[in-house]
Amino acid sequence: MANDYLAFFNLQQDPFRMPPDPYYFYPAERHNEILSSLNFAIEQKEGFFLATGEPGTGKTTILKVFIEHWNDRAEIALIMTPRLNPEEFLVAVLDDLKVPFSGTNKHDMIKEFRSFLLRTTATDKRVILVVDEAQNLPDETLEELRLLSNLETEKEKLIQIVLLGQPEFRERIMHSSLRQLNQRISVRSSLAPLSYQETVDYIQYRLMKAGAAAVLFDDAAKKSIYAYSGGIPRLINLSASRSMMAAFVDGSRQVRGKHADQAILHLQDAPPPSVKRLSKSALAAIAAGVALVSLIAVFGFRLNLSGTPAAPQSAGPAVRDAETTSAQTLVISGSRANLRVEPA
Repeated sequence: MANDYLAFFNLQQDPFRMPPDPYYFYPAERHNEILSSLNFAIEQKEGFFLATGEPGTGKTTILKVFIEHWNDRAEIALIMTPRLNPEEFLVAVLDDLKVPFSGTNKHDMIKEFRSFLLRTTATDKRVILVVDEAQNLPDETLEELRLLSNLETEKEKLIQIVLLGQPEFRERIMHSSLRQLNQRISVRSSLAPLSYQETVDYIQYRLMKAGAAAVLFDDAAKKSIYAYSGGIPRLINLSASRSMMAAFVDGSRQVRGKHADQAILHLQDAPPPSVKRLSKSALAAIAAGVALVSLIAVFGFRLNLSGTPAAPQSAGPAVRDAETTSAQTLVISGSRANLRVEPA
């Protein structure tokens, strides 16, 4: 199925696959700025670098491009699950950097870590600690990070620390309890969603990287995808991929607006279009039926909407009827919603 799908559109790869892939990195203006700032911070041996952005805006893709760029010139520890206490965090860092250590004595681990940093720096290689989803770090582990940044010589920092997180992390570190850490962050950047034109270029860029020789998405499809995604790359990928599948099923080699709308409808788990198109009169009839049921439940009336309402019973029997009779059924017949209520 996958091969048929790609061959149908003359593609060599799936252009909108979800796992972040440096090969498909689209150099949008803001993404390029962050990558350049990050590389500069490492080159200059700055202490901390912080990049924040909403989920799906491309932080992980930038991170993978960055690691690919520095992989041969640095020792890199990547912490992807930061819900660790200080001791667990330090062990994870040493383990990722393959620093040999014995026992769990924190003082000895720090001493061995410093020796490793000095040896590595002497070879002109950087040591980079990257923490993804930094908003999940406990406060005491953030303090441990600050202490690690103190590992330096008289001339330079021995370790560079890169923090990637969601926007709330920027607000969190403004708290007075974390002010020392906040003061050490020398470079800060934030990711924003793509503009409409960037979204259009992003879609075409990925298609070309996957081998497309022609424009597959018409303008209506691009507009629908942007309206749904808000320029967030993860959502662009998801809706574009589903739109192509809708076109494939339809036998169309061009992804049109109707295909994007159909795909987005399923992604939003929206009600069927027939429900959306109910006329005002039909909605009024349904509302009237609901109101009648409410009246029946409260007053115990027996109504026949084709004729004259039955005379209300006395309060006593009405109460007894409500307690002892079975539920009543609302019957809708005919295009004019001729309603009557019958015992179930």
